[in-house]
Amino acid sequence: MTSPYSFHVCQVIVGMKGKGVLRLHGEKEFVLKPGQAVILKPGITHEFEQQDIGWETAAVRFDCNPFVLSQFRLRAHKPLDLHSSNRVMELIERLQRQTRSEEGTALKLSEMVYSLLLEIKLQSESLQQKASYPVLTTQRVMDYIHKNYARKLNLDEFSRVFGYTPQHLNRIFKKESGYSIYQYILKVQLEQAADMLGNEELTVEQVADEVGMEWRSFYRLFQRKYEASPGEFRKLMKQKTPS
Repeated sequence: MTSPYSFHVCQVIVGMKGKGVLRLHGEKEFVLKPGQAVILKPGITHEFEQQDIGWETAAVRFDCNPFVLSQFRLRAHKPLDLHSSNRVMELIERLQRQTRSEEGTALKLSEMVYSLLLEIKLQSESLQQKASYPVLTTQRVMDYIHKNYARKLNLDEFSRVFGYTPQHLNRIFKKESGYSIYQYILKVQLEQAADMLGNEELTVEQVADEVGMEWRSFYRLFQRKYEASPGEFRKLMKQKTPS
């Protein structure tokens, strides 16, 4: 099966189950296995050749320019090993939903693309023997935040868990991710809240509590990020849901 795509669109393909051959036009073919991702530059078409009956992949497409991948120093057209494909899949699913959404803004999409590429970069580099401790530490901090974002986290706790002074750990994290630790915690909390607002059984106040935020701060910060109050955001989501 051949897949043609626009010369302005990049792709990320992740192996989920089984294995198969991914053959790129003008490039060498390779086997894509579970827990591996491949990034395709704009204008590259490809063919799948299934090797296992249960071979499954997931893919997402997004607009990009030649500077996007170079910014992350990610290899294109070669398998990249991941140590947590579930986290990558979570980001792909969010990006897919946002791409389909009529309310998706260019800024929001670019933020999600940034998060996806950053996650792939950190995971793939952490599995290489040459990976430096800042990359490994940043990935561990991110994983810790995703597991504990609903609690009131502070830098002293991170210092105890990871064995660095708060200032040094925050400096490492910001250099590798582009966010301070507090900024990343807030990012995760608000993204989780946006997903939870699709559940009408929860009040907006309960959503705020579920992600570990005080109501007043949650309302203000959510509106700043999504340019809509939590209630307005929920109505927009409901309008977009097929009846």
